[in-house]
Amino acid sequence: MGCAATTVKISSIILNLIMAIFAICAIIWISFNPDYIQEQLAIIVYIACSLIVFFAFLGCFAAVRESMCLMATCAVFLLLLAILQIVFTSNDISEGGMRNGFSIVNEAWESNSMDEIQTEHECCGKTSANDYVVLSKPIPISCYVDQDYTKVSNLFTEGCSSKLQTYYEDEWWHCSIISWILIAFELIAFLLAVFLVINFRNTQRRMRF
Repeated sequence: MGCAATTVKISSIILNLIMAIFAICAIIWISFNPDYIQEQLAIIVYIACSLIVFFAFLGCFAAVRESMCLMATCAVFLLLLAILQIVFTSNDISEGGMRNGFSIVNEAWESNSMDEIQTEHECCGKTSANDYVVLSKPIPISCYVDQDYTKVSNLFTEGCSSKLQTYYEDEWWHCSIISWILIAFELIAFLLAVFLVINFRNTQRRMRF
């Protein structure tokens, strides 16, 4: 194997390891933050990341063993996975999988369970603290900084609906960035795999003569 092929082989192994680490980190992040996305989307992400990890390690193994068959298999599946991710990530419909801040707040409002949301996200009411005033309800202490209601200046002025929606949209943006990074790694890994497949095939041909 020539110098260029050896460099590509090492680069392929390193790239696949980095890609696997990224995918594992994504799985861990979703596991510890299950409320960011809906369950159906989380399952899809788990499956996609698991496949990335599997084929990343398969690519490393194929490169070390210089197996043309395994490397070709890895290249095909990486390309298919990258295409599916591109379609999914670039499609605005996929954002529907992100939890809707408005619906979450509406459900909490109807069930009188706003305290946790208001404390965690530093907001008050659906649109503002005025939601309680209009209904002649006392403003809960969860609407105040450190639950100190003795100072009017401690009152959270932003409503929870817009606050949560912005929060989930920001998290979706982070997910999209991670997805595009993985797509870039997959496409580069695919190109390196194709190069190695051609190189392994040429090496096998030379060994026959």
